[in-house]
Amino acid sequence: MNILDYKNKRVHFIAIGGSSMSGLAMMLLNLGFTGVSGSDWAEGKAVAALRAAGIRVASKHDVQNVEDADLVVYSAAIGPANCEYAYAKEHGIPMLRRDELLGALSYAYKNCIGVSGTHGKTTTTGMISEIFQYAKRDATIHIGGVLPMLHSNVRLGHGDTFITEACEYVDSFLTLRPRYAIVLNIDADHLDYFKDLEHIYQSFLKFVQPVPQDGCVIGCGDDAMTARLLKNCGKRCISYGFNPDNDYHARDISFTAEGYPQYTLYKGAESLLRVELSVVGKLNILNSMAAIICCMENGISRDDIIGGLKEFRGVMRRFEDRGVYNGARVVHDYGHHPQEVEATILAAQPIEKKRLWVVYQPALYSRTKAQFDRLVKCFRGADKVIIIDIFGSREPFDPTIHSRMLVDKIVSQEHMDCKYISTMEEAAEYLKANLMPGDICLTMGSGSIDKLDTFIFDKK
Repeated sequence: MNILDYKNKRVHFIAIGGSSMSGLAMMLLNLGFTGVSGSDWAEGKAVAALRAAGIRVASKHDVQNVEDADLVVYSAAIGPANCEYAYAKEHGIPMLRRDELLGALSYAYKNCIGVSGTHGKTTTTGMISEIFQYAKRDATIHIGGVLPMLHSNVRLGHGDTFITEACEYVDSFLTLRPRYAIVLNIDADHLDYFKDLEHIYQSFLKFVQPVPQDGCVIGCGDDAMTARLLKNCGKRCISYGFNPDNDYHARDISFTAEGYPQYTLYKGAESLLRVELSVVGKLNILNSMAAIICCMENGISRDDIIGGLKEFRGVMRRFEDRGVYNGARVVHDYGHHPQEVEATILAAQPIEKKRLWVVYQPALYSRTKAQFDRLVKCFRGADKVIIIDIFGSREPFDPTIHSRMLVDKIVSQEHMDCKYISTMEEAAEYLKANLMPGDICLTMGSGSIDKLDTFIFDKK
């Protein structure tokens, strides 16, 4: 399918409010598509931005939304039970999955940079994008979160470079043909789709196969599964990490009082550049190394790389400041996987504070079950933990797993100050009564906990 054939026709997005779906809709609008529309039951910032841009978004799913559509785009969360999906299928309306549309758009660019990995995709894509912008390189950008410099999660450039997140869920990233394939890490996630870690590894291996001779695979050699991929993929590879055995490694690491890392990047024994980041956490040292190597491979100067990384202050919902209540700093982070939670808590350690609170919303019943033992251990380093009810999202209710079970295990096994509070509203009231000046309150999860701060600050 040539997506440009639909430029003057109506393209309808089912579940348009998702970060990637909304970005793709905006890309079509920016490309001059005249009939972009969508539907989503969840109101939010992305839906508001789409409407402000002139895209018609229905607030519920209804067959009337697709009756005159020429093409329907749907996300991985949408299936035959959705009335719009079922109508389009029954009436022979052409349909594309989200990843298929992304792939179709990426083929128009000679230089596709695909950023993959179980953790850190959005941040690393943001870092690369910020550097390209700083260097005045006219790239098209598709990112899974709002990048402050763009005030959006997309940018339509006029050059031959396309920078995009490459998500492994339901093998979405296999529609891409990257020239530069970045693999940050390979971990067990999305086990509602993948059978096991080996299944995930094989998907990443397929993702890097289209890389041409003049491209390369950039991967974290400190991650065991990624190191295995670099060894076996048969492509030109560049490794990075803290271990000096990698092609590039970080030395002389320090942190500011705000938790921002500083380090020197080495290639073998050669010192290349001193890096100062404006985002917290040791994990972002690894993310920034991937970004640096990618940008050097694309001919961007060291000065522009240093300047771009210094300017990068994160992506919305990634350690994002939401305000101050009673002298306590309220921060939100999208992290939901146990490794992400652990890394974010670790990132907060160098920051000057009195107590670190973590309010966590588990994501999906199946994921909570599969990662239960790792979730029990991942809150170490927090002073106080609150866990609210599981965000079921695309799954039916499962009575065999509950947040209270997780709390009981954390208390009995880890001996932590951990409390179960059912709803965000109740959690907000408890926080308002107990937060003290100097505390950091970190809200975490990929679901609706993004809105918890609105209850703390009474922004209902």
